[in-house]
Order: sequence, then C-alpha cells, then structure tokens
Amino acid sequence: MTQDWNLKGNFIEACNCSVPCQCLWYEPADDGGCTVAVFWNIEDGAYGDVSLDGLGAGILLVDEGILLEGGWRVVLVIDEAADEAQAEALETIFSGQAGGLFEAAAPLIDTVEDSVVVPFSYSTEDGHLSFSAGDIVTIETDRSVGFGDDQGTAYPHPFIQPHETANIGKTTEATVDFDDDFSWDVSGNNSYFAEFEMANT
Repeated sequence: MTQDWNLKGNFIEACNCSVPCQCLWYEPADDGGCTVAVFWNIEDGAYGDVSLDGLGAGILLVDEGILLEGGWRVVLVIDEAADEAQAEALETIFSGQAGGLFEAAAPLIDTVEDSVVVPFSYSTEDGHLSFSAGDIVTIETDRSVGFGDDQGTAYPHPFIQPHETANIGKTTEATVDFDDDFSWDVSGNNSYFAEFEMANT
C-alpha cells in the first residue's frame, strides 16, 4: 500500500530545444525529437514516515514525437545519499506508483529503460544554477530575461503543479552520458527551473 507523500524544493530541466521550448504547446521538438534531463531537488519531504529531506530524483527522457502525446523512454535517476527505504520511496513516487503529479504523467511513458543511483549536487547563486548527477548529468544554466529585464516564465508546465510557473533559462552546459541512447550535449539551449511544492493528497 502506498503512503501519503509531500515534497518541496527546486526543479531543474535542460532540453535540446531553443529558448523557450515549444513542447509545452504541443509543437514538435527541435531536431525532430526531445532529449531532456529533469530533476527535483527536495528541501523538505516525506513518504509516510520516511524523511526525504535533502534528497533528489529525476529522469532522463527521450521522445521521438510530440512530447505531451507520450511515447517516452526514460531512465530513473536516484540520489545516492538515500538509504534503502528512502530510495524505495523516491522510486515509488517518481515512477508514478504513489499518485499525484507523477501518476498523471505515467501514461506518457512507454518504457522505463533503467534505474541508476548516483550522487547529486545542486546550487544556485545570482541567477545561475548548477546541477550534477554523478558523471551522468551536468547542467549549468542562467536565467533568461525579457523586456524590462523581467524573468521569462512559462505556464503551464507538466512537471510542476498546475498552479505553479516555471522560469525560463538558457544553459551554458547541458550534457548527459549514460548509454548509447541516453547521451547528448544540448548546451546553449532551453532550461526550465522553479520552486515546487507537491503532494498526493
């Protein structure tokens, strides 16, 4: 039986589309397909009585069609700092087995190709965000500003709650090196980032 869960923290994404990514509006991705790394860095969270404070999880995603129409192939990435119970809780939540936002996204996934455990690192300073997942993922991104020097935003976004807005950024580095299908360098392209708060109740 799944448990009630809640998560709060920071979300970061880097993909192959130019800024801003058009996939949110059911347009084809650049290069005829989507390659994206999406990660949630949890400041406060719990799955039942299992604390998830300070941990993280994410997915590597490849899609050859319209992103929001499904057909995703994904690799699940879990923070190495999690103990056995925490890792099981993170996998249950982010695979969509425990309800909430990720359960709604689960029908878009065709196959979960693999699951991997690596150390996470996340920091932000003066509008620049840095994230790494072991030797697999590196994301360096700066916020994108528009007219009036205002931060660009996108709404709605499928990986955060419907009432939340994603900030738009542009990467200076965005690389993935996992296997032949999940390896790419999309530096200089779109990034989304935001604070998030979500639960299954």
